[in-house]
Amino acid sequence: MKWSKAELQQTTPLLNWQKPYLAESGAWQAYRAFYKLGTVASDCVHLAGRIEVGGIDIMVQQWRHPAAQGTAILVHGYYDHVGLYGSLVQFCLAQGLNVVCFDLPGHGLSGGDEAAIDEFQQYDDVLQAVLQNVQLHASGPLYAFGQSTGGAILIHYLLSRQLNSTNSPFQAVTLFAPLVRPVGWRKGKILHGLLHRFVPRLKRHFKPNSADAVFLRFVAESDPLQPRYLSVRWVGALKRWIHFIERQPASDIALHIIQGDHDQTVDWRYNVPFLKEKFPQHTVTMIAGGQHHLVNESATLRVVMYQQLSASLFGQDSIVA
Repeated sequence: MKWSKAELQQTTPLLNWQKPYLAESGAWQAYRAFYKLGTVASDCVHLAGRIEVGGIDIMVQQWRHPAAQGTAILVHGYYDHVGLYGSLVQFCLAQGLNVVCFDLPGHGLSGGDEAAIDEFQQYDDVLQAVLQNVQLHASGPLYAFGQSTGGAILIHYLLSRQLNSTNSPFQAVTLFAPLVRPVGWRKGKILHGLLHRFVPRLKRHFKPNSADAVFLRFVAESDPLQPRYLSVRWVGALKRWIHFIERQPASDIALHIIQGDHDQTVDWRYNVPFLKEKFPQHTVTMIAGGQHHLVNESATLRVVMYQQLSASLFGQDSIVA
């Protein structure tokens, strides 16, 4: 069986929670097999649907647990898409949670200019639209998980609304290697100032961000949903977002930050102290030897990370490789 982004976009209907679309077409089965998502939940139902946000079609995927005790909302990172998050989907299902995840604009199976955005508010609009659907139709507590830029989106959602522990929609918020400033940000700002009027994008260089060599090779050589360029517009949006978020007041929401100490993508030595100030009720878990793409780290490091996360969230052990 084969699949294509165009076929999945054209054949998947608008999201309807009352009459959900089973992602069981030949194309969806091929997609799951290609990204090894077919093995994450043999007893769970995989659903898909599109929503329109700001004129862009956003692909939303769900895994429904037969005895769900709540719902996890997953927000992926820059250049990523849902297909790469099988280990996190499996972890959440193992905790008895439904899973709702979506491809950001310009990523994965969603529409929009590839890996480009004008303002981070557009990401917030998408998260808000998905969250509104979940709150209307899902029961039980909500758990939010964000990797890298996905973490930045959740940070924006919480701080821009000045949410606190009494009115946050989330039971818990977990950020994996959250983005505030990337590595080399001072140089990046200068280059953006020089180039943004003349160069729309730069060629992407695939740098090692995990100890899993198979994952790195797959992303660089075999994944058809991987962007090949860095959008200069996106860097400008990041610059404005950092300036905005640094001026927001702190929140008493309990934030769990999981950070690898070998991360060479985000400037975690700045980001972690910054987030500690913004979220005084924080927990920080450092993963020794962990690089940036924590949900796709080596199997050994993922076991360590997910065991600690399960103990933190639910006071129990859960081994997911």
